[in-house]
Amino acid sequence: MTKLDTIVFDQLPVHDTCWSLTAGVDGRLYAGVCGEMTGGLSAYIASYDPAQNRVDYLVEMASALGIPPDNGQATHSKVHYSLLQDDDGTLYAATHCTGAPLGDTLWRPWNCWNHPRKRFSGSGLVCFNPDGSINYHQLLLHKEGSRCLALARQRRLIYGISYPRNHFFVFDLKTRQTHDIGRIGNLNPQCLFTDAEENCYTADDYGHILQYTPESNRISDLGVQIPHASFRDGYHNTFYDVCPEPSGKGVWGVTWAWGSRLVRFDFQTHQLQDFGKAVGEESSEWSHIIHEHVGGMVFGADGLLYFVANLPTADGSRPHLVQFDPATARRTIITPFKIGGAWVDHIARGALGGDRKLYFAEAGNTPTKLIRVDLGHAELPLPAIRRTWG
Repeated sequence: MTKLDTIVFDQLPVHDTCWSLTAGVDGRLYAGVCGEMTGGLSAYIASYDPAQNRVDYLVEMASALGIPPDNGQATHSKVHYSLLQDDDGTLYAATHCTGAPLGDTLWRPWNCWNHPRKRFSGSGLVCFNPDGSINYHQLLLHKEGSRCLALARQRRLIYGISYPRNHFFVFDLKTRQTHDIGRIGNLNPQCLFTDAEENCYTADDYGHILQYTPESNRISDLGVQIPHASFRDGYHNTFYDVCPEPSGKGVWGVTWAWGSRLVRFDFQTHQLQDFGKAVGEESSEWSHIIHEHVGGMVFGADGLLYFVANLPTADGSRPHLVQFDPATARRTIITPFKIGGAWVDHIARGALGGDRKLYFAEAGNTPTKLIRVDLGHAELPLPAIRRTWG
């Protein structure tokens, strides 16, 4: 029987989103706890230890960067899909912009690009240890936030996407220098991913698959496009979430678009397999993209793919856990994400814990939290798989 419960970040009562979530090499879960709708906040990195049922608040990002959250600038109140862990346990977190200055409720990057006070200083990177001790910090970008990151462990590189200018960049962990590779479009993809050779991939505004090759230091269009409904033109069909499959031969992804397309990308052939809309029927009606939101992609200990999709209910569009069998393409709706009579808002990322339970990061409620799902897999072996991107 499926059981749901929550890990609430109740020491941060006005923080309202949790975008980044990663399963640590030490058995803990690491999450970025963010505040976007209240001005003057700082993001925190928290850990959860399932074995001890313990939450620790490890790093306050603004303090670590030496930039006070109440200084009147746009705040370092958000760690988007930019939390990574290396093989030795070292963690990297980079800040994103959109948090308003103290006293404001909204902030827009272009309006404040040259504002003498309200501009964003630029994404800050903090390198730290699982106990919260900080190794170093520095600014990654000027005036821009870090939308998403991926770690190339052997090459000692971090790949990233900037916001709002949507540039692909590379941070060299040895020299601690950022290299701007160039603009890839108008829309930010929400995810980067890497293959065994640590080439980096993402998709542009219309779902064309892009590959960055470190040897050539170039971005190439692979000539493959994520499919879309015939009555749409493919705009906004970039990746929202991508997770590695247990074989390591490919990844599964879902788009940040109307229709939420589910695809598999093969690293050897550079080809896509299209599985249509992630769940439900394609609609030609336009609505807010959140109504069809799909995220939290993760393979369970049973070898099946899980994700959370917003589906129609009497209460509006609400999140449900969906199981997908790659062998048969069968979708099964496992459970609504309704706990104690209250709906979860929507899910950003998912992770498989060392306890074989699934964990999902919620965005849109205060205080923000993780949703834990026990599918009864405690006796199953853990897949030999690790996600090295946000």
